[in-house]
Amino acid sequence: MSAKSISSAALIVTSNSARWIEQTLASIVGQEHQPDAIVVIDDNSTDTTRSIVHAFLGGRASVYRATSRAEDVTTRIAHNFHQGIRACLKYDVAILGDHDDLWYPTRVGHQVQQLARRPEIAMLASDGTLINARNESLDGTLRATFPVPGDWNHERPAEQMRYAVRHSIATGGASALRPADFADLTIPAGWLHDRWWSLVATARRGMMVDTELVIDYRVIDTQEVGLGRGRQDDSKFKRLTSAVTAGPEVMGKLRDLNGRLRPLATDEAIVESLSWARLAKALM
Repeated sequence: MSAKSISSAALIVTSNSARWIEQTLASIVGQEHQPDAIVVIDDNSTDTTRSIVHAFLGGRASVYRATSRAEDVTTRIAHNFHQGIRACLKYDVAILGDHDDLWYPTRVGHQVQQLARRPEIAMLASDGTLINARNESLDGTLRATFPVPGDWNHERPAEQMRYAVRHSIATGGASALRPADFADLTIPAGWLHDRWWSLVATARRGMMVDTELVIDYRVIDTQEVGLGRGRQDDSKFKRLTSAVTAGPEVMGKLRDLNGRLRPLATDEAIVESLSWARLAKALM
């Protein structure tokens, strides 16, 4: 299947984004391979975000008001992106984006091409450089923040799953996925969309980690959910301590992994890696 035969939508979630959104939209409009649609989910902005989107894109964008009423920020953001994915169902690929990042001109073309070449891949997690509020480059990349083994794509399924359970492997703003594979799957409360979807894709043997730089990821103090090191740098003692102190939250996450993710697994080794015994061991 060729990239030209794959339809795509750029999906942006906004929330009081007036300071950044025009730059983000300009980077999408400037794509060498144009998406077939631009879908915006606006989380009840009280500034001029919506008017900027309409003025800049005119009738080209489909703008929806967020329907989530979750008070927890993590859950609400996940709900917003899930709403967006459902709005993108008629397209083969959704290119995810945050409201303050800048897309490389080659982003859509690269990610659509990768998914066209690999029909078994449900989610593609690419890389990005870091910038500050003044569009100045910062040290590091997204992949340096969320490292994976260099041969992760070729690891055995169970090894991939074990790693993905303990570490964040995808940043939503630099990812692309097939909406049809995720639209009907509810994201459990407390999980970010990219974290849960990357676990789902890994459980189904459809997750691909990509080294291509596709965005400038903006790092600012006011981000509701910014960069964190996940658990990549945690020692065994720190992971165990965190599990004990977090208590109910950790147990809830384990129940989600065992009760909601495990039934989606397509490989017996992955099913076993999501058993209670293996999940408890993964915390060690």
